[in-house]
Amino acid sequence: MTDRALIVAALVVVVTIVVTLLRRFPRTSVRTIDTPGLEAGVYLFTSGGCGTCAGARETLAGRGVDFTELTWDEDPEVFQRLGVDAVPSVVVVKAGRGRWWRGAVPRQIPGFE
Repeated sequence: MTDRALIVAALVVVVTIVVTLLRRFPRTSVRTIDTPGLEAGVYLFTSGGCGTCAGARETLAGRGVDFTELTWDEDPEVFQRLGVDAVPSVVVVKAGRGRWWRGAVPRQIPGFE
């Protein structure tokens, strides 16, 4: 019985560590997209019901990044035109092409930090 309790306790510790690491280092996908209609700059895509969007906004502002916020509630056509399907997302536009960090704020924004 004691061995079983130690194994269960060890598994609980391992799962707790893995979950903590996954929350601390979220998996962020980045891809290149066409960005018709957007000028060069940094864009933060949010929505009214997004629980993590305020943190994304504070992160960018805290880094001194000048950004434009687009919300699903006010700009759904932009979301649809670009194919943005997750919030918060960051899109960096240069010369008509964009780099899209889906569902997160990147650690560094090339050329803007």
